[in-house]
Order: sequence, then structure tokens, then C-alpha cells
Amino acid sequence: MYEGKIIKFYRKKEKLTQEQLGEGVCSVTHISKIERGLTEYSPEITVLLSKRLNINIEEELANLKNLKIKLDYWHEVIISRNMQEALRINNELANNQLFEISEHVTYYKLLQAKFNVIKGNLKKAKKLIEQIQVSHNHLSIYETNLFKHILGLYYMSIDEHIKSVDTLNSIDFKNYSDPSIYYDLGAAYHSVHSPVLAYYYAEKALNFFRKTNQFLRIIDTENLMLIQVESDQHRDFKNTVEQYENLINLCELCNAPDKKAKVLHNFAYEHLRREKYQRAGQLYKESMELKDRTSTLYLLSLDGYIRSALKGKFLPQEELQMLVNEGLTIATDSADTMYESIFTLHQFSILQQEEHYYSYLATKVLPYFNGNGYTMIAQSYKRDLFNYYTKNGHTKKALEIATSMINAEEF
Repeated sequence: MYEGKIIKFYRKKEKLTQEQLGEGVCSVTHISKIERGLTEYSPEITVLLSKRLNINIEEELANLKNLKIKLDYWHEVIISRNMQEALRINNELANNQLFEISEHVTYYKLLQAKFNVIKGNLKKAKKLIEQIQVSHNHLSIYETNLFKHILGLYYMSIDEHIKSVDTLNSIDFKNYSDPSIYYDLGAAYHSVHSPVLAYYYAEKALNFFRKTNQFLRIIDTENLMLIQVESDQHRDFKNTVEQYENLINLCELCNAPDKKAKVLHNFAYEHLRREKYQRAGQLYKESMELKDRTSTLYLLSLDGYIRSALKGKFLPQEELQMLVNEGLTIATDSADTMYESIFTLHQFSILQQEEHYYSYLATKVLPYFNGNGYTMIAQSYKRDLFNYYTKNGHTKKALEIATSMINAEEF
């Protein structure tokens, strides 16, 4: 059966008719039956047809039969977040033409979608998701749950966090054998400000990652759990420092600079919110040095570094201006409207142009954040604007902001 599929595939690829392929070997009728798997045929005929198509039928058969094994291995690598190996396999599979005649083509598309969501290639992921949705009714039970997992990750990536939580919770856990789903549920609950559930699911994921020695995922999960614990304002900060330093050491042992950058960023934030501005700035800078200078993740830490410097007053105005210009250039080049807005606000802060700052915040920034679902980012800015209006006696405007915050359950 597989031989017939392969022969038909390469015959069409070579743009040969059945008559042309079978000339001097066998009849058109026989070729037709071979391709449809309706007849027995001698190895000699297979060899002759393979030579005419310039293929090694044994190698092609092994390739077709091993596709599922390769896909399962790719999925394991994606789950473990070994993205260098995942990229290698992605490139290898992309050159495999036999997916077109394989029964695993949908599974392949699902893994492509998952890989691209995790890599941040959201346009490509969305296109694959839309293709899968067309044949959604024909997915197996496992594929249906895998698709929901991918959708949950995708919604999280585009900041539709409630959708993400609902989609991930709709998975049939009894028929889905990927325990890393618990980490993603934890991250989703973190995004909707549910620290107890975020910690609960992260802990379930951590048990799995420890059993399977997935050290990169252990770093991610312990980092997520630490963020939830830090929601307790009465926790001894010495414990926090010790745990973050242990995580940083683990990142270095695993040679995982991307993980270290993330941990450093979160560690910096914990210093920032405790008004330890100089140390926060040092940590943000260390995080920036490990990141691609054109990436959103770099801008995230650059924003934190500028905030620390503004509040801690440890950088001269000229240096602050250079940092803001850098952020604006990167954001503009990458068409990142959110960070263009944030660094423009920093610009007004540095120049001490308070009226321009709050006018721009009210008329440009908050409408953009609200319209694009950036509710978490909008929260602190709304409070700033509320305080500004209150301080300056703009009671009506302050009331409008307060009402908006209450309606969004942010106040």
C-alpha cells in the first residue's frame, strides 16, 4: 500500500502519466492498481518503477513509516523547550515531501502551530490554526485536545488571557498526555491575577518536570511560582533574594542565557517595587545584556531600567535621553505601538513636561491600551492619571477614570 502511494506521489511530481511511467514495464491498468493498493506486484516491477522515478523505494518507505516517530520526538523537544533542537527538527521536517501523502499531516500542522506560537511567530501560527479549524471536526480525541492547548497558548500570546484560561480548562485531561499543560494553565491564571490557582498548577507541572529532569522547564516553573509567592507583601525579602540567586545559578549551570535574562528581569522588578531602585537598575541592565537588542523582551527590561533610574535618580538626564531614544528607535523600527507610547511617556517625564505627559496619556496611550486588550499595563497608568486629576482638582475627569477602573475590576 505504502509503495503505491509513494509511486503515485513521485509520478505526479515528475508530471508523468500512468502510461509514461509503465511504458515497457507494465500496463496502465496495473500501474493504477499498484497506486491504489489493489494488487500484488513483484519486487522487480517496484525496482523498475523506482529507477524511472529516480528514487530509492526502501528509503522512501522507511521515511514514510518513521514520520510519526519523528513527530513525537519533535513534540517532546518542544515540550522540554529545547528550542535549538526543535528548530533543527523543524527545518528537517520542512524538507520532507512525504507529509502530503501521510496520515499524520494534521498532527504535523498542529506541531508546526505549537512551535510557532512558542517561538513568537504569531502570524504563521494564526495561519496554521485557521487551516486546522477548517477540518476541526475530523481531529482525533488527542488532536482535539492538542489543538485546544495550542489555542490556549495562542490566546495568551495575544493577551486574551480569559480566553486562554477558558480554552485550556476545556481540555479533557484524561485523554491528553502532556503534563506541561499544567504550567501553561498556571501562567494563564497568573495573567488573570489568580495567584493561588497559578501556584497550584505550576506546582503540578514542577513535579512532572523534576521527574523527567527537564531543567529548563524547572527554571520556568520555579520562576512562575516565585512570582506568585511574592504577591505576599509580608514575605521576608531575604528568602526572595536567596531563591532568585539559586535560580540564576541554575540558569548558568544549564547554560541558558535566555532563562537567566527572564529571571534577572523578574528579580529586578521585585527590587523596583520595594523601592530599591539602584539594585533594580543593575539587574535590569544585566537582563538587557543577555537579550536581542531589537526584541520586545529587550524593550521590556529597558523600560524597567529607565523607570528605576527616573525614580532612583541615579542617571544624568543626558544618559536617560539616550536610553529613551534607543527605545523609541527600536519600537518604531519594529512597529511596536505599545512601546512607542511608553517611551514617549518617558520622554515627557525626563523633560519634566507634566501637562504633555498626562494629556498624551489620556488621549493617546490609554485609548490604545484599552482598545488592544492591554489591561494589566493600563492599570497603573490609570491610577497615575486618577492621582493627577485629583491633585489638580479635575474632579469630573477623576471620577470618569475611577468609574472606568471599577468597571474593569482594576480599582
